[in-house]
Amino acid sequence: TSVNYIAQPTVNKYQRIQCKNEVEGIDTLKHCRSAAHLLASPKYNKHYRSMFQGLMGRFHRGQHFGGTAYGRMNYGYSPAEESEGYSVQAVEEYTLEDLGGLDVTISGAGDGVGPPEPDFIWFGITERMQESMCLFYFQFKAKPLKKTPDARVQDCRPNSWWNEEDRNTVKEREPADYAVWRAANAIMDVRLTKMKMEIHDRIIAGETEETMPYVQRGCYNETFGSD
Repeated sequence: TSVNYIAQPTVNKYQRIQCKNEVEGIDTLKHCRSAAHLLASPKYNKHYRSMFQGLMGRFHRGQHFGGTAYGRMNYGYSPAEESEGYSVQAVEEYTLEDLGGLDVTISGAGDGVGPPEPDFIWFGITERMQESMCLFYFQFKAKPLKKTPDARVQDCRPNSWWNEEDRNTVKEREPADYAVWRAANAIMDVRLTKMKMEIHDRIIAGETEETMPYVQRGCYNETFGSD
């Protein structure tokens, strides 16, 4: 004798609140209807402003130091553009110092007192994932995987249906985030160049693909490593 049953789904408190609001006629998914709906929603200001502050703690030296990714990520903080001392140049310079590792005295409290905050040994850029992984394997001397894990990669990217007007709106609203992004690209360019120079010098010294298994194919196309 067998018994067939359907397990009762687990509903957390936030889902219960959402269900209650829907029953009362409140559209809880309005911000998901389109990019324009999201940009017009209060949820945008709560969850999507100054996204990189959770990574870096702050955007420039004059800004109040907030929580970072190794602590509890902050939500609902004020836009970086409204902070005292803000300028795009200040954000770019601070990103080079912090994300680029040019200043190891930046403390977790942001005031030069206390232990230094974790340095960024490696970071990746979504739009340059192949190059990011090249640097990852080389930096940590790790043998490259045959395939980069993609369990969390969505087939339909959240912004794949955004139009150019939506993207330009975000760029106008988030100059601090885009300043970080530009500086991060510059840092990656330098690190890629240094990596290739080091590989070149090692090849000249007699090393081979077998002695440098952490150099992913395609990351260095001179002598070896090409696809």
